[in-house]
Amino acid sequence: MNSLNKKLWRTVLSTKGQFLAVAAVVMLGMTVFIAMVTTYHNLEATQDKYYKDNNFADHYFHVINAPQEIVSRIEDLPGVLKVTGRIQKDVPVLKEDNQRATARLTGYWLPIENEINGIEITSGQIFDEHGHGGKYEVLLDPQYAEANKLSFNDTLTIAAEGKQVTLTVAGTAIGPEFVYPIKDASTLIPDYETFGIFYVPNALAQQFLNLPGQINQILIIFAPGADKDATVRQIENILEPYGNLTNYPRDDQISHALLQAELDQLLTTSQSLPVIFLLVAALIQFVIISRLVKSQRLQIGIMKALGYHNRQIMWHYAGYAMLVAVTGLVLGSVLGVVLAGYLTRVYALYFNLPEAMGGISMPAIVLGAFLCMGTAMAAGFVATRGILKINAAHAMRPEPPKGTGKVIFENWPWFWRRLDPSWKMALRGVLRNRLRFAITTLGVVLAVGLLVVSWFFNDSIDYLLEQHFYREQKYDLIVRFDAPVKDNELLYISQLDGVIKTEPIFEMPVKMAFGDKTADDTLLGLPTDVSLKMLVGEQGQQLWLPTNGILMDRRTAHDLGVNIGDKVKVETQLGIGPSHQDYLTVMGINRQFVGGGSYINISQLNRLIGEHQVVTGAMLKVEHGKALPVEEQLNKIIGVSSVLSRQKELDNFYQHLEMMVYFTGVMVIFAGVLGFAIVYNSSLINFYERKNELASLKVIGFSNREISNLLLKETAIQTVLGIALGLPFGRAMAHGYINAVSTDMFIIPVIIYPMTYILSAIGGIIFVMVAFKYANRGIRKLDMVEALKYRD
Repeated sequence: MNSLNKKLWRTVLSTKGQFLAVAAVVMLGMTVFIAMVTTYHNLEATQDKYYKDNNFADHYFHVINAPQEIVSRIEDLPGVLKVTGRIQKDVPVLKEDNQRATARLTGYWLPIENEINGIEITSGQIFDEHGHGGKYEVLLDPQYAEANKLSFNDTLTIAAEGKQVTLTVAGTAIGPEFVYPIKDASTLIPDYETFGIFYVPNALAQQFLNLPGQINQILIIFAPGADKDATVRQIENILEPYGNLTNYPRDDQISHALLQAELDQLLTTSQSLPVIFLLVAALIQFVIISRLVKSQRLQIGIMKALGYHNRQIMWHYAGYAMLVAVTGLVLGSVLGVVLAGYLTRVYALYFNLPEAMGGISMPAIVLGAFLCMGTAMAAGFVATRGILKINAAHAMRPEPPKGTGKVIFENWPWFWRRLDPSWKMALRGVLRNRLRFAITTLGVVLAVGLLVVSWFFNDSIDYLLEQHFYREQKYDLIVRFDAPVKDNELLYISQLDGVIKTEPIFEMPVKMAFGDKTADDTLLGLPTDVSLKMLVGEQGQQLWLPTNGILMDRRTAHDLGVNIGDKVKVETQLGIGPSHQDYLTVMGINRQFVGGGSYINISQLNRLIGEHQVVTGAMLKVEHGKALPVEEQLNKIIGVSSVLSRQKELDNFYQHLEMMVYFTGVMVIFAGVLGFAIVYNSSLINFYERKNELASLKVIGFSNREISNLLLKETAIQTVLGIALGLPFGRAMAHGYINAVSTDMFIIPVIIYPMTYILSAIGGIIFVMVAFKYANRGIRKLDMVEALKYRD
């Protein structure tokens, strides 16, 4: 090692506390960056391979029913590479104790490898196409099988077309269209006990549903270079006679959309959070190296006198920042790779993916190294610019003290006279070192802002649950029927023991059009005086159901470019009976955080389809403690397809909050390390720069406690300002994050309760006080003799 390198190592050892604190900030930035980017690439590669291996569809078409032969007509179109026609329908699962679940019965042709949206067997064996020994075999998705304690050769019963069918479990399987198996967009999270995917031979599905030779879903893979829009229009024309209910591209397929939203969220986090840590690390390194250059002015003069060039000396001091970066990079890379492996497995399990592709992402490490070393080098060379101005001869004597002058508060006599001497000294110390003051304040701002972001999710989810489950949904149960029925069928339900109130609903899938734009939506018919469902406007105000016209869903209104007072074309797509069209006036825009749907008077919806007093379900309010017995009675009724319990849905949601708890904890740790590192370094630098000044105070009679209080007041000024700016900064970060990750499926409101601001402020104060305590331990060791020898 040459002399400069030995000197550099001695500098690192003499400032090891500062060195390790900054390295920890760099380490966290690199850990987050490498872990998130690697996890993103692992999941993206797993997703791409999974989709490719199983021929994931490019486009979906749903019809009432069509002959299987229609597939060959569609396959002959020039823009189509591959077509699969199949059966898919939700049917009730009859469980023990009069409980029910919903099965998404999905048919597959054998061999599955040749079909679109194939499946992978995770346990057991593939089902027998024609049954085996009189048994009808089914494959289940793994989560449903685990939640319901079903294994190979167990049996279960479904209700299809008014008859019960017993199925035998042949094993479990996963498919690319069911990576996140939820029933519809109105469902917050999967409920594996009450909803599952049932994979069956297509011929058996046709038999169960009384649709011999028929299909109700067509899956398409486009040919390379195809005009997708033109091909879709051609297919729509072919399917028109068969009740073309809806069609949508892969991007709108609910499971894929939610997985892609999570991947986008990972990418957003990997691009934003590490930048904060690297920026803070660069600022701290700038201050540290600037102080080293200032404090070692005499040594720099000697080095120049001995023949060292400016470039060599600058590289020597910039090497300190480079060592910090290398240390943080190495530790962050190791932790990032380990964390990426864990996150990849968690995401793969959560999203029902096959064994995720792992490994080390070298592009992530290389890019991380470039960012890390680049910011360190920039901080190092900017901080060492002062070396160029140091003259070897002038450096042999101490640097003359800087001019002082008044601080701004001294121009306000009415204020300045009321301050005691210690506060005057604190204000002068802060305002005469504006760069250090700004960097310390920025550190507190970032730490407090991260704390706000850490806890705001809890507030937003709490608010969402309060609005969705308590304010907007006043019912306890929703019962849905297999097919529309007359509303007098609800009389029996309303007389069940425990039922307080019954209100009808009519759910109708529709296609809406306005100008040249179209959108699929659901019309929900409710009574004009509905009381078990609260309709909410865009500003959170209560809306009232109009006698005529519709309250349009905010997302649908946005997609169509519709405003209040416009008329939209509505085409019904119930799936039974003829389609009907009409023009309806938009009387208001309703807001829903979860799911969607537009609302209409149930009588008007009946008139739209030429019916009278027809319903598809009902909302029930039941006595406290009687929801379960009422649910059991409803499940016994023939024609009931499903019963949704608001309380069970809420309980299921709370069971899935574990990831949020981990996220909050990790973010709090990140904020703590960030705040500690900045305040610790700033306080330490402040102490060493004023070491002789503080020792002089000791000489004239100041106690250790009084000196510490003086420094504490300076820190308090920075802390108060940092908290005042950090709280709104945290809210701004929360808004930016939500705007980046919100999807058409759900909107997370940015709600921050006062307690979150209070906790964030307290957290910021705690980080600052801990850092201050550690940084100012040297006050007791101040040498008064050395202070008396100091000469300017």
